[in-house]
Amino acid sequence: MSRRTVIVGAGQAGARTAAALRKLDASAEILLLGEESELPYERPPLSKEVLNGASPSKTTMFQRDWYDEQRVALRLGVKVASIDSAAKQISLADGEPLAYDDLVLATGVRPRPLTVPGAALDGVLMLRNVGDSVNLSARLTAGAKVVVIGGGFLGLEIAATAVARDCSVTVLETGNGLLPRIFGGFLGTYLLDLHRSHQVDVRAGVTVAALEGNTAVEAVRLGDGSLLAADVVVVAIGAVANDELAREAGAECADGVLVDAEARTSLPSIYAVGDVARQRTHWLGEAIRVESWENAEVQAQAAANAIAGNAPSAAAVPWFWTDQYDRNIQMLGGRVANDVVVMRADAGASSWCAFFVADNVIRGAVLVNAGRERRNIKRLIDTQQRVDHTELGDTARPLTGLARG
Repeated sequence: MSRRTVIVGAGQAGARTAAALRKLDASAEILLLGEESELPYERPPLSKEVLNGASPSKTTMFQRDWYDEQRVALRLGVKVASIDSAAKQISLADGEPLAYDDLVLATGVRPRPLTVPGAALDGVLMLRNVGDSVNLSARLTAGAKVVVIGGGFLGLEIAATAVARDCSVTVLETGNGLLPRIFGGFLGTYLLDLHRSHQVDVRAGVTVAALEGNTAVEAVRLGDGSLLAADVVVVAIGAVANDELAREAGAECADGVLVDAEARTSLPSIYAVGDVARQRTHWLGEAIRVESWENAEVQAQAAANAIAGNAPSAAAVPWFWTDQYDRNIQMLGGRVANDVVVMRADAGASSWCAFFVADNVIRGAVLVNAGRERRNIKRLIDTQQRVDHTELGDTARPLTGLARG
């Protein structure tokens, strides 16, 4: 008899799990459940293309007929209320029970709310789904005063898009700098200069005391009592894992469902993938959640392999990217405090790379408008190949030769 896999969460990770499993098992019964009414879609374009006016259809992963052709039963607009891991059954919010042989949780994350007076005023927005992006896009009119609360990747991408829409933009960050945990603040310093060069008022080390206005937001009051005029306020202060279902079922969780390299949770026959999953033995050496497009793809394949009984894939170096202004910025791996920084071209150039090296082995890299080098750099990191600092920083020496060497 065919095994039944139920996937809870019809976003990128959930849909990719269904697609990967179907390729591995032609007879599997696959049921994909989603709370949103839209067909499964990818989220990275929401803060870039859709926010800049592109059609939301750009984000759709597969058209409806794909699910029919692949025999993936897709049910949208449904909410799962509970999991009974002993009975291998879930219950929907309307009480309907659904049995499973394997269960995959792809429930994602939700924006962390801003808990200050005035946070419910009209014009105070977050960006998580298609509707959020369309709503915010309509408000980014020329001359609008936009205040972005949060200096992470999402907040900075929103700021860059707002600048492109001729808005006046301020970014507020509670920390003393931007992205302090990403390559030890190296990238944050670069992005701070980049945004300020585009007339964004970036203020670090500040707090928000309240949002003010009658029915719609008109100003942001900072912790020091000063006021910032605002037509639109975007809250981008991080995300909270939607791990309640797993936690209530008894799975080990810690702001995310703890999983191993094969996406297995602590409960039998239950897996977690994508933003909600916190991998115990990650490449970076600590249990972390990786909110990225690539991680959704990788973990979906890992879960499908495990369900189908296939050997796990080799661990891959983490890869992230962000597009801001005319910069495509890609990140590979990570950095520890004692890593040596090796620059390949100056950070003021239109294209450059920075490497974080320990004992002549690359641990991580930042690539700015240098995507063509990603494959070579990934090979150097994956193989732990020893490299000479001088050759690595020499733009006259092709990285292709180093990677082959």
